[in-house]
Amino acid sequence: MELSRTNWRKSSRSSAGGQECVEVAAIWRRSSRSSAGGQNCVEVAGTPKAVLIRDSKDTASPPHVIAPETFRNLVGRIKSGRLDL
Repeated sequence: MELSRTNWRKSSRSSAGGQECVEVAAIWRRSSRSSAGGQNCVEVAGTPKAVLIRDSKDTASPPHVIAPETFRNLVGRIKSGRLDL
């Protein structure tokens, strides 16, 4: 399994001293519609309760977080041509 694009985060339930830590990962995937040169890229990472969306050129900024159902609706609208993209 390729994990180079994995974003690890320490659980808020981990101890303050860092001795008993749990880390969770979100694996970012680049959109198949992004440009081949990598200049206009959207990346997404799924979790059970949220979908994270970010610009691959600005990975340090916080991602947009939306509900999985909202993401499915957005993708459906894009695929159907109902959005002027």
